[in-house]
Amino acid sequence: MQTRTRDIVILIAGLAVLASVVLGGYAAVRARAEGTGATQVLAPVPRITPAPSGTAEPQYERWTVGVARRPLTVYRRADASSPVITKLPMQTSADYPMVVLVDSVKTVGDRVWYRVWVPIRPNETRGWIREGHIALYSTTSKIVIDLSERTLSVYRRGVLAKQFPVAVGKPGLATPTGSYYITQKLRPADPNGVYGVLQLGTSAFQPKLNDWPDGGQVGIHGTNEPWLIGKAVSHGCVRMKNKDVKVVSRLVPTGSPVEIVK
Repeated sequence: MQTRTRDIVILIAGLAVLASVVLGGYAAVRARAEGTGATQVLAPVPRITPAPSGTAEPQYERWTVGVARRPLTVYRRADASSPVITKLPMQTSADYPMVVLVDSVKTVGDRVWYRVWVPIRPNETRGWIREGHIALYSTTSKIVIDLSERTLSVYRRGVLAKQFPVAVGKPGLATPTGSYYITQKLRPADPNGVYGVLQLGTSAFQPKLNDWPDGGQVGIHGTNEPWLIGKAVSHGCVRMKNKDVKVVSRLVPTGSPVEIVK
């Protein structure tokens, strides 16, 4: 998942308010999640141009995240007359700002369109959103989850920053592989509960759990059973030690890509 080339620099002003709230069913907690920050400054989308002959290419990846400024209509093509894939509200079901991860950008006529990953079934769904409906910021952080090794690795500016042991989905309810992103950061009301001190939502869904809260969304979260870390025991979510998930949250902004591999 990489931000594609576009021919102009988009200068964005303002703040994306990323308040921490609780997972559905818990009482709302408006205090900011530890280490995440309540807001993120919106950064310009970088201009990516061919490197002059004899010079080095950029040494790290950079991705663009969109924050909904109004309800979003996601089209199958970069054309307002094409079929609508989905409509997204400005907030998630937990009242967290709706974010999407930009895949590519193109201009059709006099209008700019963004192709984005969206947090719906089926997994890895992408569609097109018109310019003016999202505010943008950038991230150089990425999560890679290796199901075979049962590890979660955080990369920043292309360099491995931290690696942690995790628990993953059990046989029959495996954590789905693919390309996703962090959709929200939630603090459960009970830090001693099954979600631990913090949950990072992802755009992935466990295919067999349609009737679960939030449609079976796969989370990266803490746990009250740390002795199970390193095993395949969950219903598709990725469990971490509470101290580890707080470190991941500090290193990885909302909207950052998540690659889940076997």
